[in-house]
Amino acid sequence: MIIARTFPLVVLILMAPACTEPLDTLGPTPADQGITFYLHAGFAGPSQAVNIDVEDLGKVEGPCSHGEEGEKPTWSDCISSLRIMPGWSATLYQDKEFHGRSVTVTADAPDLNVLPGPCDRTFNDCVSSLKVTRQ
Repeated sequence: MIIARTFPLVVLILMAPACTEPLDTLGPTPADQGITFYLHAGFAGPSQAVNIDVEDLGKVEGPCSHGEEGEKPTWSDCISSLRIMPGWSATLYQDKEFHGRSVTVTADAPDLNVLPGPCDRTFNDCVSSLKVTRQ
């Protein structure tokens, strides 16, 4: 004898608050393309490779939070070194959407503390958007 049982179907829908934008996920980026930025000088710590422009690093999941409760960690104002693949360059911007002071980097930059910029006179932890260009 076969006994059939029925179970109620429960559907759970999780919705994000309307004012919250999802964090962008970047990658994968081919190893021979673009740039890689790092949390620490000397190409150390967490890193992210990109071969596209990023207009707001505050929307890209990363290792840094800036003290606001419930804030998700991002890459905004969190970059201390860069690897530039041959044939590529990066323009770093102080503000999101490619605004503010900028500098173009065409070779590896192991320490952004030595790159003159707007934050304590350097670009260390001072990049909020960037453009990546194939030359």
